[in-house]
Amino acid sequence: MVDRRLGRGLDFFLSGGRGAGGPKDKDKGKVEIEDSTEIAVGLLRPNPNQPRGPIDPADLKELAASIQSNGILQPILARKVGDAFEIVAGERRWRAAQVAGLERVPVLVREISDQDSAVFALVENVQREDLNAIEKARAFQQLQKQLGVKQEEVAKRVGMERSTVANFVRLLDLPDEVQAHVSRGTLAMGHARTLLGLVDRELMVTMADETIRGAWSVRALEERVREANEALTAPAAPGATDTPKKATKGRPVWVKELEETLMENLATPVSVRYGRKRSQIVIECGSREEFERLYERLKNA
Repeated sequence: MVDRRLGRGLDFFLSGGRGAGGPKDKDKGKVEIEDSTEIAVGLLRPNPNQPRGPIDPADLKELAASIQSNGILQPILARKVGDAFEIVAGERRWRAAQVAGLERVPVLVREISDQDSAVFALVENVQREDLNAIEKARAFQQLQKQLGVKQEEVAKRVGMERSTVANFVRLLDLPDEVQAHVSRGTLAMGHARTLLGLVDRELMVTMADETIRGAWSVRALEERVREANEALTAPAAPGATDTPKKATKGRPVWVKELEETLMENLATPVSVRYGRKRSQIVIECGSREEFERLYERLKNA
């Protein structure tokens, strides 16, 4: 649910811009319409801030069939921009209506700022789960840049936890090949977050492919990432070859539990290396902002 402390949500505009029991402001603009009105599909245009990528033709065909049978049950939300109407929410309905052969569609026209348009295009899709993880990550990043705010404010705007938004945005630190797997759904977000813990980017791509081929669980991948990092960072023994070898020693169960607890609380990959004389806790962060977030979290712990 969107954080109502921020004021207007989609329901504000869908209700005609009226507050609870308050009168409607009729002097705000000539394009304000009390109820939905039918507008020619050719007068509507997509929102340039729309975070969704290409729409699946099969999904569009299915929605078009529903529209032919039942009509458009929820009007498209749009704003007047020049001589056209820019869609704020409902691009899938608009495209499906064209597939269904409709010439006109029901539209609610409201006065909406550029910032609000960007926010609500994102909120509608995130809440309806129309975006894959990479599309959400790019949308959050785009929204942050457009509004000039920190991730915490973006999280408030879309009604999510700060750590959730940060976890999505960190996916953009993955190599393009791995991001493509996440977009296609062949690699889960949990796997992708685990791969971010690798110190070698080329190995991220290789291990992502191995994860898909071997149908590894997230827990299995975590173990392989830990072993790979230990092999890559361990000092080479005299006379040893340059090829890293996997660690063969197991770890105490309590060390693994500690590692998992830290990962959950900090919302970032963590590796714990325990030894009798020397131990390390390595916390991964992919950006300056993420580093500052972790610093504040640890400082206030």
